[in-house]
Amino acid sequence: MSVNRCEVCESHSNISCNHFGARTCKACAAFFRRTVSMKLDYTCIEQPDSCRVHYDSRLICRFCRLKKCYEVGMKPLLVKSKNERKQYIRISKGLVRKKSAFEEHTIENSNENITPEYDEDNIENEATPGPSSETSETLALEIQETVNKFLNLETSMCDRRRLLYAETPISIVLEGGREWPYDNATLKMFDYKQSQGMSKHDFVMIMDYARGMPGFDELNYADSVFCYRLVCAVDFVTNSAYYTYKRGIHHNELVLNDGTFIPMTPTPLTGYEENASLLFQNQDDLMKFRTLMPLLLHQWKVCVPFAQLAPSYEEFCLIKAICVWHVSYYRLSEEGRQVALSQRERLIRALHYACSLDSDDVGERFGNMIMSLNYIMEQIRNLNCSFVMISFFGILNVDSLMIDVTSFW
Repeated sequence: MSVNRCEVCESHSNISCNHFGARTCKACAAFFRRTVSMKLDYTCIEQPDSCRVHYDSRLICRFCRLKKCYEVGMKPLLVKSKNERKQYIRISKGLVRKKSAFEEHTIENSNENITPEYDEDNIENEATPGPSSETSETLALEIQETVNKFLNLETSMCDRRRLLYAETPISIVLEGGREWPYDNATLKMFDYKQSQGMSKHDFVMIMDYARGMPGFDELNYADSVFCYRLVCAVDFVTNSAYYTYKRGIHHNELVLNDGTFIPMTPTPLTGYEENASLLFQNQDDLMKFRTLMPLLLHQWKVCVPFAQLAPSYEEFCLIKAICVWHVSYYRLSEEGRQVALSQRERLIRALHYACSLDSDDVGERFGNMIMSLNYIMEQIRNLNCSFVMISFFGILNVDSLMIDVTSFW
């Protein structure tokens, strides 16, 4: 293989040095570092196109990609921990690109304080001491802390859902390393008759997530109530979309947050078809079915484009949080808006960084992620309208807390 190609995915881009024992691109190096440091495990999706590890594939099977990393000689022992990276940054005063003679000449003549470039992906692999850059170092640490914060919040929710809905033993949950709570064996068929919406356990875990969000404790009471209600809606929409993607969109199954799934082939009935009432024992069952199924079919319309994005775990965690602050910005007090604006900008910087880890065209990747907010927000509005109908007609025997929480739009 050419020395100018990544030994894992054969990409020609960003091949500057060895990463963890093999000559790879930055995207594959970041993928390997994230997998090892977070102790992630993957399942082969068993698709010929995706299992072919090549940079031009729209979606690469992560199991096969990791296997290829090991085959080309990448070593987990060379992956430094977060604390080791921070210490290395402090010692070296920032690992930066060496300036060319032209850049040095420009700086000397212009007397401008130009911040040198900072590439955190190469910290583990390149020791190129250069001028210190407090701004660059601070920004890089802020981004990493933001990413880690929301990874931890989402992972905690994932673990609790595994315990609550997948009946997973605590000893297995404590092993960690899961990007979604379920697997094929633990998913159960959705039963509209048994569905009662979210339970108090769901509200508690979402409350913990909301309280863990940076900036949430700065909101006044009214703003925090609205923000919490919005987190509940965003969690329903984005997590179902991500779980469906992790299950594999080719299975044509909508996965809900409680570990149930709905086969989408053939397209499920809505209850409004001609003579559909003959399929139900009574009018109450028909009304319940007519309320739930259109909502869930609309959710499928979110899952399909979201799966096509093939978001990484980091991207999913960040776009979920961005959606919360972006939507809430327009409904909060003036003080709350300042908090939302600050947090949204911080998360956007982190998302841009996350997009750079697995894509050579960062601009396009980042733009597609931001555009996903459109159909996510549309489904949130649709969700709220559905629960207004549910509460008005008393269609579901749901917890009263659920009606209060979802009536916010």
